[in-house]
Amino acid sequence: MALPRYSTPTAAGPEPFDSRRDTAYNRAVQPLRALPPRARHAFVHDLAGAVLFGLFSGTVLPFASVVARRLGAEPLWISWLASAPALGFFLTAGWAASLAARNPVALVVWPSVAARGLFLLAPFAQSAHALVLLVVAYHMVQGLTVPAYAEAVGRLFPADVRGRLVGTVRVGLSLAAIVASLVAGPAIGRFGHGPVFAAAGLVGVAGALVFSRVRLPRTPRGPFPPPVAWWTALRDPSFRSLAVCTFVFGFGGWMMAPAVPLLLVDVLRATPAQVGVLSAVAALASVVGFHVWGRAVDRRSGVETVRLILVAALLTPVLYFLAPSPWFAALAFASDGFFVAGLDLAWMAACLELAPPGRVGAYVAAYTMLLGLRGVTAPFVAGALASALGPRPVFLAAAALVAASGVLASRALRRDRLVTAQPD
Repeated sequence: MALPRYSTPTAAGPEPFDSRRDTAYNRAVQPLRALPPRARHAFVHDLAGAVLFGLFSGTVLPFASVVARRLGAEPLWISWLASAPALGFFLTAGWAASLAARNPVALVVWPSVAARGLFLLAPFAQSAHALVLLVVAYHMVQGLTVPAYAEAVGRLFPADVRGRLVGTVRVGLSLAAIVASLVAGPAIGRFGHGPVFAAAGLVGVAGALVFSRVRLPRTPRGPFPPPVAWWTALRDPSFRSLAVCTFVFGFGGWMMAPAVPLLLVDVLRATPAQVGVLSAVAALASVVGFHVWGRAVDRRSGVETVRLILVAALLTPVLYFLAPSPWFAALAFASDGFFVAGLDLAWMAACLELAPPGRVGAYVAAYTMLLGLRGVTAPFVAGALASALGPRPVFLAAAALVAASGVLASRALRRDRLVTAQPD
């Protein structure tokens, strides 16, 4: 998710420079002051909703797989839990893009209310299988919101500040998740997961309702795009190249998803409080990542930033493989948070850059469809491997895939730079 080339002229001309007012605060808020009123209103509500979502997600999502494993969930069920976000993307990406083009704000708000509200049932989900089914249902409904949110952001925020604004929203989410994770770990240890997850669900619903205050600019009402429009995005060679790199990378990343809780519970014997600290470390690293990668998106491009991330992210599976204790695993969590934050910002920016006008939802849907495809297969490959050999070999396999994606991405970067350097 560089200071934007964006200014607000006055009737008397540009405001004269005053070094006394050129403070870090003014430099930070200037992009917000320069926004059109509708975009500024949307940013404030997006940020507020993200903070509430961060409190929800920091309380529930880092702990769900660990709690399920402690309740006796087998590696296969942990794989279902890990693949749940991708399953939601996979089942909804094609037709959600069509709906998102018409009313993206509604498609963010109401599925989010329904999905987060499911955790009000958490006190009744006292078995491992019931908890896994609850989390899977949440992700299947929440998957509807991904193309809708990208469509809304594309309409609301000016392109030259979009990376900075979305990055700021993600920072607010991550800071809230840090606080929530540190509190939730001891709370789950004392009260159990049921009441803690239910309280988080209420906060999450409130965050979704805050986003309902966002008002999109008026656009001409046209026909719904065809349900299969996402497929045509793959005909774009630049997007297809990016999709291949991220598919290989993402397959390795999704393999790690079930291996991490198995490593924490079975090998490192991490407590809920330690899991909370590790989750907070990942969230704190993501704050740094959103700042660093948000600047990279604005200064370079979303496409180039995605490729840089794929080259550098090999560090994460290597650190997980080497981790001898929960506290060493904090390095892996930090690396994961830093690079995932960058990819979260950069892939959306890349879709917005590559998509023709009116086709953003289709490009996002194509990306999430491929994300879903790897996400519904890789965790089960990892689960089978972990059942046979333990979790550590999973990280070796993931490292090989991430390294392969880095090679593909570095070649694409060199090719693009050569094309750019050639005279017209």
